[in-house]
Amino acid sequence: MKKILIIAAHPDDEILGCGASISYFNSLSYDTRVLFINEGVSSRFENKNDSLISDEIISRENMAKEVAKFLDFKILDFLRYENLRMQNIDMLSLVKKIMGYLKDFKPDIIFTHHPGDLNSDHGTTYNASFTACRPNPGFMIKNFYTFEIPSSTDWASSHSEIFLPNMYIDISNFLEKKIEALKFYDKEIRSFPHSRSIESIKALSIIRGGAFGCMYAEAFSTIKSSI
Repeated sequence: MKKILIIAAHPDDEILGCGASISYFNSLSYDTRVLFINEGVSSRFENKNDSLISDEIISRENMAKEVAKFLDFKILDFLRYENLRMQNIDMLSLVKKIMGYLKDFKPDIIFTHHPGDLNSDHGTTYNASFTACRPNPGFMIKNFYTFEIPSSTDWASSHSEIFLPNMYIDISNFLEKKIEALKFYDKEIRSFPHSRSIESIKALSIIRGGAFGCMYAEAFSTIKSSI
């Protein structure tokens, strides 16, 4: 049984990036788990000490827990780093935290964010995850992939690193499960033609499927891979 770890910046990124693939992994009886780095809501408040922030964080985490039940994966933890305020964090501390989860779980495959995303939390999550995945005594991450997030990967500057997919998962039997899972994060979904609308998300899966030769696909970029 293979072990999959998805390292997501915010609750909802795990579904936007690879929600249908999670269902695919479940069909193969893989052990899939998710680690969330940021709380995902505090930047929406003018005052970062607003008393309502705590309630919103808990609400977002409860959504993630419901999604985990629905798709049958486990949540390793919510690290609750401040949303979009990662520029002054102790990166070494974050890397060591991630390494701790890697040593305990020993995943075979890592999925995380593309480093060129518009959202700065995504880039930090990638950098910390990739650093934590360097070869270590006792475990080695042999397969490391990045996913794309609508309204972040596609909205990045042309001067940023471009997302170039080279690994695809046929999700033709699992796309509707992803769409149902996204409904738990209804506050994060936008109306068409927004990139993070249900219609746009389906359209992206059609484009990725066309590139791969199937009806629907989720696409990933291979950072390192070993047989």
